[in-house]
Amino acid sequence: MSASTGKYITIEEGEDFRSIATKMKSLGSKMNHATARNVTLLGMQKFLGNLARELNCPVDDETCKRLTQQQHIHELIGEILPLICDDMKEVKEKQ
Repeated sequence: MSASTGKYITIEEGEDFRSIATKMKSLGSKMNHATARNVTLLGMQKFLGNLARELNCPVDDETCKRLTQQQHIHELIGEILPLICDDMKEVKEKQ
């Protein structure tokens, strides 16, 4: 849930946190849906902080946390990650 707005993030595509927790349990990790959500949000915060630093516009941890609680940020990261993966595959193929 987004602390600032009191709204839940709606996932239209991909896995929900319960599905992620179930898959992680089957792989031997102790995880419930709340842990899956917290781990995902923490990863997004780190990604956003590193991206901001790479773009020469660093943001503090609180700002990253607040941003990752907004649905449009989830959608944007969902659009960015496949592009990064495609780029990394191209670089790897050229090596």
